[in-house]
Amino acid sequence: MSLLPSSVQPFVATPLDDLRPLAYTLWKTDFLSQATSRDLAEFYSTKDYVPQGNRIDALNISKMYLELDQVEHSELYVVDPTLSETDRDARLAEIKAHTTAIQREVIAREATKKLVNQRSAAHTFLVSAISTNLRRLSGHYVSVRAL
Repeated sequence: MSLLPSSVQPFVATPLDDLRPLAYTLWKTDFLSQATSRDLAEFYSTKDYVPQGNRIDALNISKMYLELDQVEHSELYVVDPTLSETDRDARLAEIKAHTTAIQREVIAREATKKLVNQRSAAHTFLVSAISTNLRRLSGHYVSVRAL
């Protein structure tokens, strides 16, 4: 049984099994090349890396949630045409606050979910690139920051 989620392709080369400098350097070059092709390399080279596109993707998802809310709770978006200009502006501000709250909540949740999945993929890819023997020697602890 594979330790890799179906969306993560394993390391395709000889796994790291020797910590001598030359063996490690050759492995690392191949590892980072493959990690780059999987959009994972920054997770190994930048502390607390967060891809810029995550928030944009989350924003797009939030727009779908907003459309769904407008259909399911259409009464929340009604503006009485008989309202005074002041009351109308207040009502529009309420609607804006409601939509902003939905978007903030969805963006935070979806961006976090995506980052967790990406970090898990980076970790899983790294584990796939290290031999079972070396993982045993290290006490099964393999850190993304180890590189």
